[in-house]
Amino acid sequence: NNQRLMQSIYYGTAETAASILPRASWAYDNEAKITEYNPEKSREQLKALGLENLTLKLWVPTRSQAWNPSPLKTAELIQADMAQVGVKVVIVPVEGRFQEARLMDMSHDLTLSGWATDSNDPDSFFRPLLSCAAIHSQTNLAHWCDPKFDSVLRKALSSQQLAARIEAYDEAQSILAQELPILPLASSLRLQAYRYDIKGLVLSPFGNASFAGVYREKQDEVKKP
Repeated sequence: NNQRLMQSIYYGTAETAASILPRASWAYDNEAKITEYNPEKSREQLKALGLENLTLKLWVPTRSQAWNPSPLKTAELIQADMAQVGVKVVIVPVEGRFQEARLMDMSHDLTLSGWATDSNDPDSFFRPLLSCAAIHSQTNLAHWCDPKFDSVLRKALSSQQLAARIEAYDEAQSILAQELPILPLASSLRLQAYRYDIKGLVLSPFGNASFAGVYREKQDEVKKP
């Protein structure tokens, strides 16, 4: 239930995600669709697949993260939603510093995780999280490997034409929407506090802020908010 997730966890500090790329990315697929919330349809599909009395373990970090202020509460919301379709979710709290190492054992069914990068190149999202080469690097937490997907990523990197790269990344996002090794939930927003007389500070959606153009308005020019 994406709407409840936004209201109960993020309080306006995130957008519902339809792709692992944030909407600020130049390769974001504007045709990407947010996962439908339809418990009745989900129950029917699970029954048709013979998946009844299903129990899944969801590994969750215990502390607040940059990408989620309350992972355990998020897990409880997911648990409640899954219960509506007859799936029992067992929440397994994991200390953050041990999470990646323990996930490499592949003894989990699901995990709640996030990703941030200081680059606006889409490859910095796709390759670390989902390439075959990343399976043993503690970033491909889905332990997912698809040679076709890897081929699309190589095609995107080999082109110098922006249009060709966008087309390749659209194909990559289409593959992920079909296979769902990762189910995107939210793209958290970067927030910036400021003084009313400080101008020129620009916060990058992908990383650090640049102070190169920062200046303070003269006192007689300041218009208080």
